[in-house]
Amino acid sequence: MNPISGSAKEQLRYNNTTSILVAVHTWRIVGIAFLWGVSQGILPPAFGIPAGVGDILIGVTAIPFAYFLRKGYSWSRYALVVWSVLGIADLVNAISLGLITAPEFPGSTMTTIPWVIIPTMGVPLALILHGITLYRLRSTGFPSST
Repeated sequence: MNPISGSAKEQLRYNNTTSILVAVHTWRIVGIAFLWGVSQGILPPAFGIPAGVGDILIGVTAIPFAYFLRKGYSWSRYALVVWSVLGIADLVNAISLGLITAPEFPGSTMTTIPWVIIPTMGVPLALILHGITLYRLRSTGFPSST
């Protein structure tokens, strides 16, 4: 006899899938490239430092938050909502600062290869993943574990 009920199995599978979506954000540690760009004089510090630090923080915390959700901790859903909102806010902040600090849009560093990959592919992908994660978290129930 299986000790896990049908609804608990479904919840576990749901949590596992959502935790994978969260863990994918680990790629955002690539934000260290922004800090490198600032150190090399390629990017303005007013843009590179907040964008880099925000991405690094979201990327580094992705695995622990995915683990907490996978384990089914009762507070993990709320923590992930806050984490996702902060991740979205970081992306919006980075885009805003990138536009404000660009000396001239057509000649901006962020419009050259490989930097252009971040705003054209990385940011939309991260926003979509955060959106899907928030959508999946909106109605999940958790088993009571501590």
